[in-house]
Amino acid sequence: MTTHVERLRVMCRGQWVGTLALADKSKIIFEYAPLWLTSGFDLAPRSLAFNAAAQLAKDPLFAGLHGVFNDSLPDGWGLLLMDRALGDCLGWSRHQITPLDRLAYIGNRAMGALSYEPEYEKEAVEDEVNLSLMAASVERVLSGSRDDVLTQLRIQGGSPGGARPKVTVALSAQSSVCLSGFHQIPPDYQHWLVKFRSKEDPQDMGRAEKTYADMAQLAGVQMPPTALQSVAVNGATEDYFAVRRFDRDGSERLHVVTMAGLYYADFRLPCIDYKDVLAATSILTKDVRQVERAFRLMTFNVLAHNKDDHAKNFAFVYGARGWELSPAYDLTFSHGMGNEHTTAIAGSGNPGPEKLLEIAAAFRIVNGAKIMNEVRHAVSQWPSLARSNQVSAQTTNAIDACLKAIEGRFV
Repeated sequence: MTTHVERLRVMCRGQWVGTLALADKSKIIFEYAPLWLTSGFDLAPRSLAFNAAAQLAKDPLFAGLHGVFNDSLPDGWGLLLMDRALGDCLGWSRHQITPLDRLAYIGNRAMGALSYEPEYEKEAVEDEVNLSLMAASVERVLSGSRDDVLTQLRIQGGSPGGARPKVTVALSAQSSVCLSGFHQIPPDYQHWLVKFRSKEDPQDMGRAEKTYADMAQLAGVQMPPTALQSVAVNGATEDYFAVRRFDRDGSERLHVVTMAGLYYADFRLPCIDYKDVLAATSILTKDVRQVERAFRLMTFNVLAHNKDDHAKNFAFVYGARGWELSPAYDLTFSHGMGNEHTTAIAGSGNPGPEKLLEIAAAFRIVNGAKIMNEVRHAVSQWPSLARSNQVSAQTTNAIDACLKAIEGRFV
């Protein structure tokens, strides 16, 4: 494929979901496949009409692409690798690449259950992955090198969202061999994300994020399994944060849609409130327990100083029980934009307890104060949890000072 893509089939676990077609340079039409309307499910309730009509995106935010399909595209790191690949192969500059071109490039490598045909490129990838080589290639890319990107890095790292470099792989507790995950994986393997460091990250970034995952779990926040992955890079050993993917169950793919995709929310800007997150959770799941989970996650983000809580960091998974709030992800210490939360808390960027209780009352969460106390206790364990994960004293103390300042507002 050497020309721009004008039409794509959207697939879900081998079934034809519908068709995306370019109407003009800035408009994209989606139409559900008739069989999917009778045997499938609504991909994005209240965001994408579940009927036979050809429909444009509700908002031009994603260059004419519908929000649920924009969720299949990476941002930051993944886009960097994609733009470099398409530029090197076809000579296209970034502004020439359309959303359909990007989806065709992603093909069956997207996060979640959706895939796109025909694929732009089908490169042969070795099933075994050398994380050391990929980590070294990441460092070269971040340093601005124009050398060829390691093919396996481009494939393994081209789909995940987020600004930090990361790769999707398959890991096993019983084996030291790391697999690509793009082929059928053995029964003892699971799909994981391994996060590398950006140039701005401290040396112990992986250990700090692992500590946040442990702290969140202690706070009752639903988390996927996490681990530290030790990798030899350029003669030194790095401990990278790894998290099991919740959009995979063995080799089964699960459909995921983010708040950004549902609401056409620009995750780069403060544009939603936690009231929106809890309302969406209530609408999709129709389960007060799921709404309470969203409240607990909000409380953790506030008390743990995770201010990079943007619209792409909340998601919903469609499984055997219907829609559920996804496990929490991307939880780490962050100053956000202007040292305020990207997602507002009842209109506030730096709330006190009264704002959290206002949201609890609005959604009839009767044990809101109890949840706040449970999360406060877990966050107070930061120093001991950080020591157990061998986070440096400098990082531990700097974060502890910020957490204590927040705690002062909640006493």
